[in-house]
Amino acid sequence: MASASELDLSCPVCRDILKDPVMLSCKHSFCRDCLQKFWTDKNTSECPVCKRRSSMEIHPFFTLRSPSAAKSEQLCHLHSEKLDVFCVDDQQLVCSVCRDSDAHGSHRFQPVDEAALERKKMLRDSLKPLRAKLRRIHQVKGDCDQSAEHIKVQAESTVTRIKEEFKKLHQFLEEEEEARMDALRAEEEEKSQKMKETIGALSREITALSQTIRATEEKLRAADASFLQSYKAAEERVQQQPLPRDPQLVPGALIDVAKHLGNLTFNIWNKMKEMVSYSSVILDPNSAHPDLILSEDLTGVAQGQRGQQLPNNPERIDHFFSAVGSEGFNSGSHSWEVEVGDNTAFVLGVLTESIQRKGVISSGLWRLMFCGGEYKVLSPMDAGNDVSVMKNPKRIRVHLDWDRGRLSFSDADTDTHIHTFTHTFTDRMFPYVSTWSDVQIKFPAMKVSVSLERHS
Repeated sequence: MASASELDLSCPVCRDILKDPVMLSCKHSFCRDCLQKFWTDKNTSECPVCKRRSSMEIHPFFTLRSPSAAKSEQLCHLHSEKLDVFCVDDQQLVCSVCRDSDAHGSHRFQPVDEAALERKKMLRDSLKPLRAKLRRIHQVKGDCDQSAEHIKVQAESTVTRIKEEFKKLHQFLEEEEEARMDALRAEEEEKSQKMKETIGALSREITALSQTIRATEEKLRAADASFLQSYKAAEERVQQQPLPRDPQLVPGALIDVAKHLGNLTFNIWNKMKEMVSYSSVILDPNSAHPDLILSEDLTGVAQGQRGQQLPNNPERIDHFFSAVGSEGFNSGSHSWEVEVGDNTAFVLGVLTESIQRKGVISSGLWRLMFCGGEYKVLSPMDAGNDVSVMKNPKRIRVHLDWDRGRLSFSDADTDTHIHTFTHTFTDRMFPYVSTWSDVQIKFPAMKVSVSLERHS
């Protein structure tokens, strides 16, 4: 026996589960097709159950539709027909009644599956730039995350180096202070001792003279007869008393304050220059290829550990094993020396500020290259020319005359000219170095000297 729920969902005509259910004004429900067939066969519009006449206008009864039909079918809100075609002109689903109406008379139509497939492809294609942009944003965010971590590492490392350098300076100043305090104490002790000895001698002379004067004055106060009796002895005592030379203050007896305080900071700084050096080129670690190792003072470079985890920031060169100086020049004349030593694979030159540093760098780079025992010069205008060098230099001088448009290379030890580029520079130029050797290339430090000039 059918359950109550099954009876509620069954059609009184076909006795099956309602399909596309409709309800008459008498509240009886039927399959749409069953009801229309019944009315056609009987040529009447009465209810098949209660025989009550009903309007030909029937209403969908969605609550009685079968679950599978409700999920799979969508009905036209105008005709309650299945939406089974797609109007290309209006870009919407329509039923067969809509398709044949005047409103869509000249429109183009597609089957639902064909229209859906075509538009799914279009939508997928429109997602491609969004997906690409999302991948790029993820990539940049990853670079930013790496940069954030690297900033912490850089800060910690830089703090350590600063503390080490200041520790050296503090130690120097402490040692210098102690030395100057020792010198002051030694002078104080020496001059205090001399003054003590002088005061002692004067005190003894005062005592001796005072005793003679007191004894003589006592004789002078005696009666005449008594005085005359002791006069001879008193006179001899006075005459025998040695008279010291007039006491004088010895020059230089006081502390030479001027020696200890005069130009104190200058003298300390002048002595400090022995431990201070200056390099004309400081390499920018943020520009260095990940396979390069820079020295702690940022003046030396060599090929080292491969694939260091460094941020791919815009300043970093990622193709050539290269780095650039931290300071660029857009005027004036500038020179720097490079100790190449026994390095057999290196490039020296200058790089323009505006050049793109990612990938192969060809434009904006003027350079002298040493590789395979041969020298070659390359520039944006020239793919390369061999240069004859009689003897491989250990130190190479690079001279950039930005104003006159000249870039020269020479042997720093013999002052032998190697090559000169001529070009009208318009951009800021940075010192450039590259090596694929583990022998370090270094920008040597220069000693600091002090010269004094008198101004009238």
